[in-house]
Amino acid sequence: MLRVAGAPGYARWEDQIRRTGGCSDPIHITGWSVAKDKASGEVLHRYSTEDEPGARLRIACGNRRASRCPACAWIYSGDTYHLIRAGLAGDDRRDIPAAVREHPRVFATLTAPSFGPVHNRPAGRACRCGK
Repeated sequence: MLRVAGAPGYARWEDQIRRTGGCSDPIHITGWSVAKDKASGEVLHRYSTEDEPGARLRIACGNRRASRCPACAWIYSGDTYHLIRAGLAGDDRRDIPAAVREHPRVFATLTAPSFGPVHNRPAGRACRCGK
């Protein structure tokens, strides 16, 4: 029987899962990085996934679609709400003055015509245009 909770590195693995916020399809990153002071060349920070559980770092996928990842979509929708609210009503924490309440409000969605026709292939079938 495999005992995950007793495995070496379990605490770090659990920390990674918590930091993804419940992401259903986290991205697995491998590699290393070194941060150096530009002037002196002194190493300020060094990181490698070599010491992580499974030799990889898990980060949230960040997908906005609830059908793909409900947890990331929830975070995105909350961020969007706060961004729009701050733009309409102001927010002292983000240095946006309350005076923006007096500004005209326009919510415009623009699509560039140079993108050409958008093809839709539902369930692997041909697009409506026949291609």
